[in-house]
Amino acid sequence: MPRVLVNMPSQHAGRPSGVALVAFRVIAGLIARGTFTVVLRSPWRRDQLPAAIRDRVEVVTVPRPRIMLLDVLRQSLVVPRLCRALDIDVVLNADPYGAAFGGRARVSVVHDLYFRTLPERIRSREALTTDPIFRLVLGNSARVITVSEATRRDLEHHYPRLRGRAQTVPSAAMLDPTRDGPRAGIPARPFVLAVGNALYNKNFATLARAVVGLGRPGIGIVHVGEDPDEAIAAALGGAPVPLTRLSRIDDDRLAGLYRAALCLCVPSFAEGFCLPVLEAQALDCPVLCSDRSATPEIAGAGALTFDPADAAALTMGLRRLLDEPGLRATLIARGRDNVRRYDWAETARRYEGLLLDALRDGAPARPAREVPHAHPAP
Repeated sequence: MPRVLVNMPSQHAGRPSGVALVAFRVIAGLIARGTFTVVLRSPWRRDQLPAAIRDRVEVVTVPRPRIMLLDVLRQSLVVPRLCRALDIDVVLNADPYGAAFGGRARVSVVHDLYFRTLPERIRSREALTTDPIFRLVLGNSARVITVSEATRRDLEHHYPRLRGRAQTVPSAAMLDPTRDGPRAGIPARPFVLAVGNALYNKNFATLARAVVGLGRPGIGIVHVGEDPDEAIAAALGGAPVPLTRLSRIDDDRLAGLYRAALCLCVPSFAEGFCLPVLEAQALDCPVLCSDRSATPEIAGAGALTFDPADAAALTMGLRRLLDEPGLRATLIARGRDNVRRYDWAETARRYEGLLLDALRDGAPARPAREVPHAHPAP
């Protein structure tokens, strides 16, 4: 049986980010399909892993790197040696901060390209270090998986030499749709739900301004995630809009929030996929989302969309949801239909196919000339 090294050194141990959650679901699916033996290389210890995979994978625990670019260069030496020691056939990099060499071939996953797609970030330190990482790791990958068609288009636009190697394999909803979380601690008044850390791309300030624009003080905002700069509170500007902040809550409580919310609002300037959209639809929560990037693709017909730069457009959408008879029920029904398009078993099947394709190739395509210091795989 071929052996796959799922390589995920960039993620914090014990903190289930989107990248880690997707990787764990893919691992569970690959194990269920029985084609590969899985080795996980990451900062996660065995006891921290989800129960579904904890005792079914080999575990190599490594410290999370402090400087990603230096670690990617280090992995060019370390991972090939590890692959030889563990008889690894193919490396699956859970994101591009992985190994450019090792095994007979590499497959790498791209979740987003914010450093390219958000103009404010193009000249940032992050962009200056991330670009060479993408060129090196993806340039030496036989296959590149993108999580949405929007992300694939962004990738091929900015890295045209990867055309023909990138294929879209979407994720699916994480939460069990049969969950009915506890109501304790959930606001009794109507609220708009926002999920995710308040990074620049999330644009939660527009949500705050839109709720203020409603002029209905009884409607609040519940934010699940970190907001160290108090971006939402600052955008409220002292308006009488109740704001509840929650972070690191369990799945049951999150499910309860989805079921109780007036809607999930995703005002993002850019998203690579956006799992909360599918989580909300799976739990009968209407979705209002940005008309940019991957969100309209993922939400399908089960959402009202708006220009994320226009708080008034979001206010109008919220008013429609509140005042138009039958609109909430229509969005919930369309959301249920949409979420059925996504299935973790199908995701695992497609990952399996691309890993097998990479192995049949035997080696990555000839590295692009733009990839610095590329060498044939050992």
